[in-house]
Amino acid sequence: MIQGPLLATLSAVLFGISPVLCKLVIGEISPILLAGLLYLGSGIGLSFVLIRQHINIIREIRCISRHHRYKLLGAVLAGGVIAPLCLVYGIKYGRASEVALLLNLEAVATTIIAWLIFKEQVSRNVWVGKVLIVLAASIIILKSPEGLVLSTSGILVVLACIFWGIDNNLTRDVDDVPATALAAIKGYSAGLFNIILAAVLGFGTIEVHQIGGALLIGAFSYGASLVLFIGALRKIGSARSSTYFAIGPFIGILSSLILLHEQPAAFFWLATVLMLAGVLCLYRERHEHPHVHEAVTHRHQHTHDQDEHHHHPHGEDDDSEPHDHYHVHESLNHTHVHWPDTHHRHGHY
Repeated sequence: MIQGPLLATLSAVLFGISPVLCKLVIGEISPILLAGLLYLGSGIGLSFVLIRQHINIIREIRCISRHHRYKLLGAVLAGGVIAPLCLVYGIKYGRASEVALLLNLEAVATTIIAWLIFKEQVSRNVWVGKVLIVLAASIIILKSPEGLVLSTSGILVVLACIFWGIDNNLTRDVDDVPATALAAIKGYSAGLFNIILAAVLGFGTIEVHQIGGALLIGAFSYGASLVLFIGALRKIGSARSSTYFAIGPFIGILSSLILLHEQPAAFFWLATVLMLAGVLCLYRERHEHPHVHEAVTHRHQHTHDQDEHHHHPHGEDDDSEPHDHYHVHESLNHTHVHWPDTHHRHGHY
């Protein structure tokens, strides 16, 4: 119950600072090339982690079921190709603080999609949190020095948030692949696609330090952040992960004050308070009722200590924890506090 929010928060910090860092390195680079370098950096950085974890990414791809392959393809296209293209164009033509703020809408998009399409149960506290997040964003937009203006940059960032909302919900269900491998697959796929596209359309003016900077930003703000976020998705579901993730944009705004010397007006701090209030609403959520676990065979990292969902036998060489292997869950009917992790995606009435 604690790990999921912590993972989502750490992911938010790494990703929240990325618009500011990208603004520092973009120069005259093609936004398409920047998107490709960010995701390629993600894949390269995660490859070192995969080597240390003794995970073969090719073998993991072969093990993905056909059903999950379609979802992974959709996640790569939505969150690895379309969304970052929209974001980097928004970063190029907009202010970093504006872009960071509008990224709050990813949390709202993720929750609405999880509720409407994937039938994820969303409590009143979660909805209150989302309303506060939208209100915080609205205060900044309505009180901006330029007035209420629907900018091209803003539209692009909103589109990025919608496609990342789709990506988050699709990625949540691809739970038979280690998070690191899944993030690396998305990084290489999206990175190479966008770089090839940029080669066709033009790279723009680029220098070596910009390439290195983009790859480094991708390794941490996209690669490491994505691994942490996937871990949160599997523990607390899409709607709740995205709510904790909503703190990231304000990390970005604070970074823009320090690194880019942008100076939002005083009402920014009111929006900050509303944002934190929205996140705190989620901490107050308590979801508990009798529920049935259907028998299922799947794979994910788990432990056995104080975990009644994982009382299965092991071979002699499989006693280290946490560990990752296919295992069987017998049918179980019980009551406890839970969130929509990989074991609690049941209907509600």
